[in-house]
Amino acid sequence: MGDLPSPKPHKTSWPELVGSPYFRAGLIIWFERRDVTVIFFTVSDTPPRGFDPKRVVVFVDANQRVAFTPRIG
Repeated sequence: MGDLPSPKPHKTSWPELVGSPYFRAGLIIWFERRDVTVIFFTVSDTPPRGFDPKRVVVFVDANQRVAFTPRIG
């Protein structure tokens, strides 16, 4: 994976990860924001209700790649 990303405690979204393999995206998010939980859903899933500042929601397509911008919530 190369160099690990440095922590980014104020980052709230990861548009650069769209199209990335889901596992790699999860690791990058976790390395940048170790205070959050990364939760994966398929694009056909209903998003979770309510806002959670300690959760990053990642939607994955049929090819196991990030389909939409992961974001806090």
